[in-house]
Amino acid sequence: MKRCPNCGCLKKLDQFNKQTATKDGHQYECRQCSNEKSTKHSREVKGHLPMSENKECAQYLGIAVAERLVRHLFKDVVRMPNGNSGFDFICAHDKKIDVKSACITMVHKKNPRWVFHIYNNQIADYFLLIAFTKRSYLEPQHQWIIPGHVLNQHKTTASISPSTIEKWDKYRQPIEAAQICCNAIKDI
Repeated sequence: MKRCPNCGCLKKLDQFNKQTATKDGHQYECRQCSNEKSTKHSREVKGHLPMSENKECAQYLGIAVAERLVRHLFKDVVRMPNGNSGFDFICAHDKKIDVKSACITMVHKKNPRWVFHIYNNQIADYFLLIAFTKRSYLEPQHQWIIPGHVLNQHKTTASISPSTIEKWDKYRQPIEAAQICCNAIKDI
């Protein structure tokens, strides 16, 4: 156990980032205080926007856009804190949903595909996959709700290409709600 001098809380050592230069091998302040201080510095000194407001940020699709989409698709949605392990939302019936978004990419200047990073996630009950053309256009092309056990077979990534898209048809969801939601965000 260790007390954070910043917040004054007594916490387990695993709540402190490692730092070999200290006697106990951990930073002086807890991870939460360190993250808050870093975020505050980025916003005040560097002028950075939070990811949920920065349309240039790669995670904007996965945070701001996806959150609005999930609220349109599911009932009784509860958003988990950023960085929650394994899932982003809990909806009715306590189902854990992890949202993944991807823009279409080309492999060797051919073979277009959307690559969704699953990272061996065994926690999520469902994955909401949202396929976009380009982040700057904010135009969703497809969305799928896929049970966790199906995507867990892919281990680290799930790749969907236009040539294999029919394989995922049984999980496809209507895209109209996503398009309406994205159009509303564009107008902000």
